[in-house]
Amino acid sequence: MSSVQAELKLLRWPLLGLAAALLLSLGIGSGAWHYVKQAQSAAELAEQSAAQMHSQAQRLRSEEQDTRDKIAQYQSIAARGLIGPERRLDWVELMRTIQNERKLLGLEYEILPQAPMSNMTANSGHAFMKSSMRLQVPLLHELDLIHLFQDLRAQAPAYIHLRSCRLSRAPDTPNPAGISPQLLAECQIDWITLQHAGVVK
Repeated sequence: MSSVQAELKLLRWPLLGLAAALLLSLGIGSGAWHYVKQAQSAAELAEQSAAQMHSQAQRLRSEEQDTRDKIAQYQSIAARGLIGPERRLDWVELMRTIQNERKLLGLEYEILPQAPMSNMTANSGHAFMKSSMRLQVPLLHELDLIHLFQDLRAQAPAYIHLRSCRLSRAPDTPNPAGISPQLLAECQIDWITLQHAGVVK
């Protein structure tokens, strides 16, 4: 037996041990890599789940805020008297009040019967209703008419829609106060309210 063969024979067990150790290290490394990959996948899934939950929470908060806004709008509309039966006595009283406060020279009007608005629908179980008014107002100047409609839109228990308005020179006849109007306004406006669809005839 040569010296090389003798040395190889002596190193056989250490080499086998080294090979076994290398194999064991490879197995441990492979297992660790597999565990790390699983941990990364679990972390990614957790991040995705957290992002989805955050998105859902934001959407729910947004929907809740939208609902609160709609409730507030509905309550504001209801407080103005725009929902429910029309309040003609309140309208008449409001017209009288505006005439007195604005010191208008006169105010003549006729309110036509209420009718549903065929070109408008509500999705909340309510129907849009309108009562048309023919209005004649003698004026000293155009601002009187602008102030009249500003007051109506701010105070009326209905939505005020101006359909038409025609200005002409007033006849030279003084009113009972002895003041001659300069203009005569002839207007048509709609008083619009919401009624529950079940009571609309």
